[in-house]
Amino acid sequence: MSIKSALTGAAVLAALFIGLQLYGAAQYRKGYGQAQAENAVAVAYAQSRVRQVEQQKQKEVEDVRAEYQKQLDAAAGAAVSARADSDGLRGKLTAANERAAAQAARAGRALDENARIAAELRNVVGMCATRYTELAGVADGYRGDLMALQGYARSVIGTP
Repeated sequence: MSIKSALTGAAVLAALFIGLQLYGAAQYRKGYGQAQAENAVAVAYAQSRVRQVEQQKQKEVEDVRAEYQKQLDAAAGAAVSARADSDGLRGKLTAANERAAAQAARAGRALDENARIAAELRNVVGMCATRYTELAGVADGYRGDLMALQGYARSVIGTP
């Protein structure tokens, strides 16, 4: 073998080695770019999905809030109605007390004491009715709060 053919072989081998290195580097850059593009698509899809889930959860929370407000409004209406009924009954009670007092004045002292006791009992019943109406309003408020919390919890954990 001559030196010339050895140098030619070495040059060809070096050229082949450099060519393979350049080809490998180009393939690496191409694969890296493709992987980066696929990763960017996956990230964009994940971000889009997260936004969808957030919007859905926010809508569910808003629905719960609207239902809660509707229940509060209904409870407030019921309380106003109960108060009006209580005021009407209180008016009737006052009229009955006045009639009883007038009858007691006509009937004499013995009936006067009975009329006073009856009037006091009617007043106690009236106070109890008022207090029960107030308690019903408070209970309606607690019921609404509980239902709102349950609705919120269902929307957070995703159960119907």
